[in-house]
Amino acid sequence: MTAGGGILHIEAPPEELVVSGGLFHGFQLWVNLPARLKMTPPRYQDIRAGQVALLSSADGGALLRVIAGSFGGHEGPGITHTPISLVHATVSAGAQVRLPWPAKFNSLAYVLAGSGTVGAEKRPIRMGQLAVFGAGDAITFAAGPKGDMDVLLLGGEPIREPVAAYGPFVMNTRAELVQAFEDYQAGRLGSIPAVPVEPRPGHDVL
Repeated sequence: MTAGGGILHIEAPPEELVVSGGLFHGFQLWVNLPARLKMTPPRYQDIRAGQVALLSSADGGALLRVIAGSFGGHEGPGITHTPISLVHATVSAGAQVRLPWPAKFNSLAYVLAGSGTVGAEKRPIRMGQLAVFGAGDAITFAAGPKGDMDVLLLGGEPIREPVAAYGPFVMNTRAELVQAFEDYQAGRLGSIPAVPVEPRPGHDVL
């Protein structure tokens, strides 16, 4: 979802999961917009599992799902306003993966499940932990010998602009934050329908 000029929304797990119970992963990743795009029209993208680009590492040790942006020359279905990459990787037990990564991007990895190591130094990491990588043109991680490791990889080109944040609003200045609150209180923000419209290929859900 692109919040842009303002949109009201609620994240909720699927109703069938609430009824039946079970484990559900929910992530809210905030990607900043440059000042020139802060007030861009809001947009919602409904991306299903079958739409992501599926790749494998050179040795077959990892399955890579490209969700948004570009990775290794392959485009994910998620459309972004700034250059980023969002990849869900499943690494087989005992396998090590070295993936090309744009040198100008920052990069981080969050472990969804399992355990293993990250970086050339092979620092240990486990479920629920986050690794921030330093400069370089590749990122390296490996799964432990006892099971697969699922990792969410995210990175992008730094914007390098001032950030002013309060509550759900992220702007560049305090004055812009005040205006955002006034817009919210005046009912000027848009909203996402409670029941999403089934997307058509090549179209966003509005």
